[in-house]
Amino acid sequence: MSFLVKSAITILWEKMFHLIDNDLPPTRPNLGDYINTVETQKRLDYILFYNTNMVRVEYLSTLNSTKENVAEYNEKKKLNQTIFKNFSRREPEKAIKLLQILNRNIYAPLFRQMGQGYGAVRSLDPISRCVTYEVRGCNECLDLPNIGFNSCFYFSGMLAGIFSALFQQSMGVYESSCVTHGDQLCNYEIGYVKDVEFSDKVEDYLIVNVPPGSLHEIESTLQRKILESLSNEGPIEKQIGSYVHIFIYQLRMLNTLSQNPEIYSETYQKAGVRFSHHLVNTLRQFYNVDGEKLLTEAMPKYYKKQLLANIHSVEKFDDGYLITFSEPMDCSGIKELDIKPCSFMKGEIEGIANIATGKTIKCEINSCRFDSGEPLCQYRLFYEEKEDETPEWLKEMQDQ
Repeated sequence: MSFLVKSAITILWEKMFHLIDNDLPPTRPNLGDYINTVETQKRLDYILFYNTNMVRVEYLSTLNSTKENVAEYNEKKKLNQTIFKNFSRREPEKAIKLLQILNRNIYAPLFRQMGQGYGAVRSLDPISRCVTYEVRGCNECLDLPNIGFNSCFYFSGMLAGIFSALFQQSMGVYESSCVTHGDQLCNYEIGYVKDVEFSDKVEDYLIVNVPPGSLHEIESTLQRKILESLSNEGPIEKQIGSYVHIFIYQLRMLNTLSQNPEIYSETYQKAGVRFSHHLVNTLRQFYNVDGEKLLTEAMPKYYKKQLLANIHSVEKFDDGYLITFSEPMDCSGIKELDIKPCSFMKGEIEGIANIATGKTIKCEINSCRFDSGEPLCQYRLFYEEKEDETPEWLKEMQDQ
């Protein structure tokens, strides 16, 4: 992980902890700091179904990042971590009360503020020392279809990191029940990875196979949810489950990209291209336009309505288009990065442009605020000319 990415992650955690009891100026003056849940599901959770190899990456990168930053926070707050050791030697009632006090004052408010759900410590097994943590209104799985497995891998990694920092031991988490299966709550089992039986359950949880046709089912669900959110004429409601704070979105993105920026950026972009084929149908239906207007008119309206970015212009040139925008959800408020976290957006816009124009178009970053120091970013859309496979000299020979 580069120094700049690590610093950005640390700052995001500091801001998140600060928001538990305090306010901060908005990161995006025009679009605000909250994003519709379906848009974060589209850009983050959908990626895990698109490429299941990223499930373990998200879980472990989240665990390690969370553990490090929570441990630093605990040290600053001078929390006495020794009280969390050897729960089996204590009264279960006393042990769970300690956890509930911590959760009530730190983690439950943090999860609520970030739009992740209502979290509570449900129970503690005095023999196995496993903790069950429950979440109502979990934003990761909200309204997603049942495709055969529990799917809140980010929250699992986050809880594993929090409890690893609290207990100062390696902890693991798996999700024992999920709203996608019709359950009322998402339940997470937290235990020691040195326990072989428990560790095996975590491993099984992280092995994911998406059944045939299920990815299309998820895409259809997201498409329907996007159309519903576009149809909502009022501003986004700050209601648990319906919104996500930009900090937690950026944190998830950076945790994953930090592991292998080149490979995972490519995965995000390919997923964006794939989903654009579904999104175009939604844009046609909602904005009643087709052809080039999908790119020049519908897309900017959609991005602003969904608080994804403020697209100022889509200019057409002989060789393509130039898109100028500000306040993208991927990087707004982050001062400096040496990676580009907007790969899904690039892929999505590239896919829309291909369908809208009927031509082969490639999207490249023309100007990035991390490089230019300017508040605006630009994408350049180029027509990709198909090369004639027959060289001129061979044509000349054939004509003789």
